[in-house]
Amino acid sequence: MGTLTILAGGGVVLTHSPDVFKIQKVYAATSREVTVYPTNFLTYFQRNGSAAGFNYDLSTYTQTLTPDKGSQAGNVTLMTKVDMSQNFTFTGKINLGNKAQNRGGAAGIGGVKGAFGFKLDTYYNGFNDPSFTQDPSQYASGLAFGAFVNGLDGQAKTIAAGSQEIPQPTNNNFVDFKMTYIGATKTMSITYGTQSWTQDVSAFVGTNQAMSFSIAASTGANMNLQQLRNVEFTYTVAQGSVIANYVDDQGNTIAPSVTTSGDITTAYTTEQKNIPGYTYQSSNGAAQAGNYTVNDQTVNYVYTRNQGTIDVTYIDQTTGQVLTKKDLSGGTNDPANYTTGADIKSYTDKGYELVSDDYPSQGAVFTDTPQHYVVYLRQKSVVSSEQKQVNETIHYVYEDGTKAAEDYKATPLNFTRTVTTNQVTGEKTYGEWQAENGNSFAKVVSPVIKGETPDQAQIDEITGVKADTTDIEKKVIYKRNQGTIDVTYIDETTGQVLTKKDLSGGTDDPSNYTTADDIKSYTDKGYELVSSDYPDGGTIFTDEAQHYTVKLKHGITNETDKKAVNQVIHYVYKDTGDKAAEDHTATLGFSRTISTDKVTKEKTYSDWAADNADSFSEVVSPVLKGYTADQLKVSEMTGITSDTADISVTVSYTRNQGTIDVTYIDEITGQVLTKKDLSGGTDDPSNYTTADDIKSYTDKGYELVSSDYPDGGTVFTDEAQHYNVKLKHGITNETDKKAVNQVIHYVYKDTGDKAAEDHTATLGFSRTISTDKVTGEKTYSDWTADNADSFSEVVSPVLKGYTADQLKVSEMTGITSDTADISVTVSYTRNQGTIDVAYIDETTGKVLSTKDLSGGTGDSSNYTTVDTIKSYTDKGYELVSSDYPEDETKFADDPQHYVVRLKHGTVVETENKSVNEVIHYVYDNGDKAADNYKATIVFSRTITTDKVTGEKTYSDWTADNGGRFAAVLSPIIKDYIASQLKIDEMTGITVDTADIEKTVVYHKVPAGIIVPPVLPEKPSKPSDNQPKTPTAKAVKDNKTKDILPSTGDSQKSQIVLTLLGIMAVIASPLAILFKRKKQ
Repeated sequence: MGTLTILAGGGVVLTHSPDVFKIQKVYAATSREVTVYPTNFLTYFQRNGSAAGFNYDLSTYTQTLTPDKGSQAGNVTLMTKVDMSQNFTFTGKINLGNKAQNRGGAAGIGGVKGAFGFKLDTYYNGFNDPSFTQDPSQYASGLAFGAFVNGLDGQAKTIAAGSQEIPQPTNNNFVDFKMTYIGATKTMSITYGTQSWTQDVSAFVGTNQAMSFSIAASTGANMNLQQLRNVEFTYTVAQGSVIANYVDDQGNTIAPSVTTSGDITTAYTTEQKNIPGYTYQSSNGAAQAGNYTVNDQTVNYVYTRNQGTIDVTYIDQTTGQVLTKKDLSGGTNDPANYTTGADIKSYTDKGYELVSDDYPSQGAVFTDTPQHYVVYLRQKSVVSSEQKQVNETIHYVYEDGTKAAEDYKATPLNFTRTVTTNQVTGEKTYGEWQAENGNSFAKVVSPVIKGETPDQAQIDEITGVKADTTDIEKKVIYKRNQGTIDVTYIDETTGQVLTKKDLSGGTDDPSNYTTADDIKSYTDKGYELVSSDYPDGGTIFTDEAQHYTVKLKHGITNETDKKAVNQVIHYVYKDTGDKAAEDHTATLGFSRTISTDKVTKEKTYSDWAADNADSFSEVVSPVLKGYTADQLKVSEMTGITSDTADISVTVSYTRNQGTIDVTYIDEITGQVLTKKDLSGGTDDPSNYTTADDIKSYTDKGYELVSSDYPDGGTVFTDEAQHYNVKLKHGITNETDKKAVNQVIHYVYKDTGDKAAEDHTATLGFSRTISTDKVTGEKTYSDWTADNADSFSEVVSPVLKGYTADQLKVSEMTGITSDTADISVTVSYTRNQGTIDVAYIDETTGKVLSTKDLSGGTGDSSNYTTVDTIKSYTDKGYELVSSDYPEDETKFADDPQHYVVRLKHGTVVETENKSVNEVIHYVYDNGDKAADNYKATIVFSRTITTDKVTGEKTYSDWTADNGGRFAAVLSPIIKDYIASQLKIDEMTGITVDTADIEKTVVYHKVPAGIIVPPVLPEKPSKPSDNQPKTPTAKAVKDNKTKDILPSTGDSQKSQIVLTLLGIMAVIASPLAILFKRKKQ
């Protein structure tokens, strides 16, 4: 089977053999950055085992690791180490053979400590072994797969997470393989064909700066041909390393190794460690201080083990006393072989319980430092409870000791306490009594018994009751009650008590007292009864004292005292002093009350008070026709009292004069026709009427509009009087009429004959003629339409097969009385139909031609597109589509539009052109050194010819391989070196590129001189399709022995790509190895 594995770590691969790979020679790199190419592969890699038996095929750059035979082992190993802090990339091709089965063994690194890797596995391993573990079960049926492998502890463990099935192998099938490592993140990526894997390898690399690199393959009972091809490897050479190991006198590792690195020939130092439990003895291997070399160096520090002590103390936490102490001793790192379980059980059996135990449950290990452990136990206790109850009872009895009411029994008070019994000593301890429902009895009010009084109205609250309080008993005794009554007589006028009656007797006995006699004695003295709450029929004694009140007041007799104040206003003519109007008189009355106390006979007087008002109101002087008063009013007089003297006022009157005017007005012109002015004493008649003047105007054609002068005349008044008589011109009216007519005639245009009945309509107009009866002048109103002033829109009748020259006669507005009669003629013409057929060139978008047809509606067009289409196809066109009907088409009222679409026909042909590359291989004397290398790129394009125009169009040239010549490696010829290791890839080749010729010259290498290959600055991967140029066979390397110890692999063949961290006395090489595995 084939397994490709990458392994890494920092441990020792073989304890006494730091040089795992047994490198036979060391390549001294001139730079730390190195690129391995297919052409210089053997400069950097050493072949071992079965791989040494096969030459490196320089014609195909292929190295066989194992032939298709059983029990083969081969590897190729890098002769320097890789610096793991830097990036590296390994590419190539892998041939896994042609078999995959379901029985196999380890991954090739079993038994090698500090290794990790990646494998391509074609044989399933279905069991575990000290050097390897079982493969993931999903591949048990014999599926080939790829997976990372962890071998840090010397046992190869396949990492199932991320593993993938790979295609079953076939012979001579070389599959692309790539490994990429990122030094900054310590991640590794694998690509095999189209599949990829990624793994964080930081835990595997650890602190290792330098690691070895190897590719190994093996076969057992199962076999495969396993090969590498076209290897390219870019990496950084690691520095020299020194590993310091720390072991006991038996060779066992007791502390992590320390690896240091540095440039070759520079100084290094190592140090002893202070290792707990051990004492330094000596060192062996390399010197503790020296210089770095190309090979790794190892210094072994040897220590002897110390002795340690342990004590375990058992403490009673309850008393603080130590129960016992266990003292143990032994070699450091040896187990104490003691546990606390049995001792603890012996104490718990005696009544103890465990509190804590800091001694390790699985036992302790002796160390350099004394160890002290404590086991705390405490005396276990059992807790129980104890209860007690306290009661309260109250007895209710009469004075003679007989029962008065039912006893009162309170809810008992319950108390609880804990009793703790020590299980070790048997001692009991008691807790405090705790009240469960309180520690007091509530207040109890004594029952009410009618006619009886208890000696205790209540039994007060009893507090502070304790568990040891004895039960409580109380007694309440009831005695017979006595009742009292008092009646108080009160003078409400003075507020004094006149007398008080005190009565007493047994409860429920009658009092035999009424208030009638005492009340009468007071009313006889002038008092009046106000109220009495004593019952009229008397009352009875009760348990409670009764209080009654009789209220009386002094009787009073009242009389009224009166007084008046008078006002007189006299009205007289000023010139004679005679009385002009009746006097105005008014009186204000005042009163007071005289009250006499019927008990004391004392008199009291109230204040004088106005009966109604205390002021004389304002008095307006009477209006005397034709006279004016010197005071229009006598003002209000306020503040009148009973002490005010009577009041007298005089108002004098003087005679008035009056005027009247009457104005006659023409309302039409607004002019005053005449005005009458009259005057006389107030209240005298004017002796004038308007009748005669009005008649004189109506005789002239006027009409009376209005007159506000009284018909029977009027009298003069104090105020001037103004009257108006309004007249207007009389008018006579008459009406004037007029009509406007509309007629629409419908005729055939060609004959003039009547096509339909005429349409007629009439609009009427009126106006008024008015004649002024005063001036004789005539006025005319505007003409107005009787109903409307427009002729409505009239739609022309539809006549089948004819079209009117007017589809409608539009509405005619603005018709007036002056408009002449209207006549309109609508003419009908026979209809015509049209058809057009457009021929369109779809290639150019242009119209080739248009066919226009016309005829009477309903008539046949008698036209087809056949001939016209044929004329165009004869010219190279191709019909695309036509919507013109194939059957007969008739003319219709609506125009008909049809389209025939054609396109240019084309003819396509192909044109080819080639560009050639030739590489000549010659010696420096011009002779042929190898066959020429030839390659050709074919370019193609299409030529399209338009059949209508004859125009030709050309597509772009396209290359059959992308327009590039692949890179070509120069053939290897023994004892010669080529002037160019390869002809670089040529890109951007176009059809216009001239043929290319290159020459590679081979120069003879003088005997005894080793010339390293000249490598390109940035090497490129050889082309997959490079020619198999003839080359001289390479000199066969000396065979080397198998460099790894046999692991007895008898079932499985594999390819393993391995990274190992090793220690050596020279610069650590990165090697590719073969490691056979145990089944």
